[in-house]
Amino acid sequence: MLPLFTIFLIAVAVYASTPDRASNFPVSPDVAAQYECGSTCQENIQAASATDLEDFDMPFDFDFYTTAKNFSGSKPGDILKLQPVDPKLAKFPAGIAAYRFQYTSVDLDNSTIPATAFIAFPFVRQKDPFKLVAYAHGTSGVFRGCSPSTSSTFYDYDTWIPLSLAGYAVVGTDYAGLGNNYSAHKYISARVNANDVFWSTIAAQNAFPHSLSREWVSIGHSQGGGASWKLSEHKLVQKNQSGYLGGVAIAPNTRIYDAITQSVNMAAGLSSEDQQKMGSSGYIPSIYFALRAVYPNYTAPFLSTLAKKRFELGELAQLCAAALPAVVSDLGLAEIITSLDEDALSVVKEFQELNAPAQGDKASRPLLVIQGANDTTVFPSLTVKAYEQACEAGNRVRLSIYPGLEHSPLSGASAPQWLEFIDGLFEGRDLHNCSVETVSAFDLEYARTPAEDEL
Repeated sequence: MLPLFTIFLIAVAVYASTPDRASNFPVSPDVAAQYECGSTCQENIQAASATDLEDFDMPFDFDFYTTAKNFSGSKPGDILKLQPVDPKLAKFPAGIAAYRFQYTSVDLDNSTIPATAFIAFPFVRQKDPFKLVAYAHGTSGVFRGCSPSTSSTFYDYDTWIPLSLAGYAVVGTDYAGLGNNYSAHKYISARVNANDVFWSTIAAQNAFPHSLSREWVSIGHSQGGGASWKLSEHKLVQKNQSGYLGGVAIAPNTRIYDAITQSVNMAAGLSSEDQQKMGSSGYIPSIYFALRAVYPNYTAPFLSTLAKKRFELGELAQLCAAALPAVVSDLGLAEIITSLDEDALSVVKEFQELNAPAQGDKASRPLLVIQGANDTTVFPSLTVKAYEQACEAGNRVRLSIYPGLEHSPLSGASAPQWLEFIDGLFEGRDLHNCSVETVSAFDLEYARTPAEDEL
């Protein structure tokens, strides 16, 4: 590893050349080589960074994302800053009016923490308040410049825009640590991500008290799916006073320790090339930073020295969701994870026990869980296990499995179902029992089902 002072000088030199950017900084071949990132590694990062820069394409407003002066002494759900989004910079459908805001959320240790979010309104003003849906996004990155509210589409991939077109107001948290960098982002820490979703909803209602319904629903994909599921078990939403009606969890991250061990077992016997194609491999760098955010002194002994060096290069360049996996995309899983020793993974297991949904907590509102049968990022077997444990706890969960679908395409393909479910929650239709189904594809043979590496 390079001395910290050297890393600081490199970072200053890189960041100074990109004043309106907060992510995916260019790294010279000489610097990359110091992190044992050769020509293939560098080419992979450069190609993937183009995708990130296309996603997070609005000039980064450092003034807005800086912690508000009125944060000190604020309470959870308080609005700290509010500003309209310039429609000339936005690339979501015409007619949608959007705002960014900073608000006060709650961290893992129950201390207050600033976070940022967006809220989007349909074009036509209604006589009654807009029905409110809280959206929890999937993996966008782990560094401040990877915040959905600095994307011209708010990082939509057939996720929140269908809700807006259906007439709902949508509030979408960035999660604490993305956008605002008061603290590191606690990636897939479902407990604190759920806090961010809940308090963003309260803050939005405080900001627009006459325009948003008191009743609300949550929906999330991947990281956000785990947050939405964990939110459904949150003590703050169990009573009618919360206004919470239920939630949707699409391809939800649940058990990270189980996912890591299953990934390694599945990779055994595969070629290095086939291991690189596993969707779960691409999330290892983000998981490393997730663990470090909760356990700052953790050395991740289950990872190779080479992998950790590459991850530090990703931190130096502040790479987002597409490019961070690229730092190890030329490596097989066996070159990244070198040990499944129980002691080496003990902290990962502790992280899972701290954050995973469906560990026996009671939920008073219904939950729809949607899973792709061909998902190589969130394994279907783990989602089924979580579903079964939630039902054993007496919760009302409906599990729908979509054949042939990978991780990211699932949101759009399942939209008719989750829109109908959300409509039903607002109309008072309830889900009384657990149920599981595999949906029937109209024509699976000719349906477009892209592999994860094509997305």
